[in-house]
Amino acid sequence: MLGWIIIGIIAVPLLILAIFLLNGRGAFLIAGYNTMSDDKRAEYDEKALCKAVGWLLLSIVGSFIFIPITIQFEIFWLLWLSIGLVTVLPFAFVIYANTGNRFKKAPLPGAADIKAEKKPMSRGKKVGLFIFALLSVQLLVGIGIMIYQGERDPRVSVYNEGIRISALYGTEVLFTNVSEITLVPESMAEIGIGSRTNGYATTGLALKGTFQSLETGQQLLFVYSSSSPTIQISMTRGIDIFISFRDSETTRDVYQSIAAAFANS
Repeated sequence: MLGWIIIGIIAVPLLILAIFLLNGRGAFLIAGYNTMSDDKRAEYDEKALCKAVGWLLLSIVGSFIFIPITIQFEIFWLLWLSIGLVTVLPFAFVIYANTGNRFKKAPLPGAADIKAEKKPMSRGKKVGLFIFALLSVQLLVGIGIMIYQGERDPRVSVYNEGIRISALYGTEVLFTNVSEITLVPESMAEIGIGSRTNGYATTGLALKGTFQSLETGQQLLFVYSSSSPTIQISMTRGIDIFISFRDSETTRDVYQSIAAAFANS
């Protein structure tokens, strides 16, 4: 439900704007076109340009639908597809719109013998497109790395004095600061996730970082929220830590390793 609400907040204004542009209106909202001189704007088919930008926005809105589907059915490649479309579509449209005089008006009757001069793309435009492409790729790669690190299960290393959790917002726990380690039969969603104060919760399934819960107070999560059981590490100093994996058996195996090391510490 939360995923649909977030997408709705983002998508509805874009959808309204897309419908507005598809009716051939709203050219003053199009970056680049709205800063041209009157003489320059007169060379372009304003309605055709508005409709093209409207279809672009409609395509972007359509790509948002993959995000709540990912959250609902845990099909994570759809999230990558959505991010890719949102990043690539504007870049592709900029190239399309700036090549081939696509939105220039047709010659007036009687001027058929005058061919529109197809000027090569200026060096400034080429540099601008290159920079835009580079930044888009960097953004996509950065988001992809964050999601990959955020969605993967945490890695828990057990040693004599404590454990080391390697993940986004990973941490090291010394057994001297631990009062109790228990295996709670419920999932984190049932225990009480609370609200994120610092961490990762993009899909609402893999949670990593600090969360504030009404039930348990401040807590550090490295969990897959719908998976049970959950390992709870109660701290004498610091906030309690919760760990769970997609695979329940993995959670139980890790608990056995941590509990045995804690008992022998």
